[in-house]
Amino acid sequence: MSKERAQRRTAREAANAKEQAERAAARERSQKRAAAFGAMAAPAQNAGTMWSRWWRRTFPPADPFRGRRQRQWAIVIAIFVIVQVLAWWILPGNWGLRLGILGLSILLTPVLRVLLFDRG
Repeated sequence: MSKERAQRRTAREAANAKEQAERAAARERSQKRAAAFGAMAAPAQNAGTMWSRWWRRTFPPADPFRGRRQRQWAIVIAIFVIVQVLAWWILPGNWGLRLGILGLSILLTPVLRVLLFDRG
């Protein structure tokens, strides 16, 4: 009888230890998520220009996804620049078409980002 009780006690203690470890892991994930959100949601203080405020809000230093987001935007901007260079090279002297391609490119850049990276 005492062996059975000891086995049940050790099983209970193991279950409790596992549950505590799961709770600690969940708490740690929650704290990391809150820290990342806090870094992203914190207002950009002491920013003088609209560009620096946008940059700090979009790419905060403590954001774990900062590098990936910067690479994605760099790729989209590179595609935009390539399209513009090709338009200016292929259509010399046709200013209306060049400006039309520029306007269309500006409008479709966010769409291209979503299509390429499947994120909003």
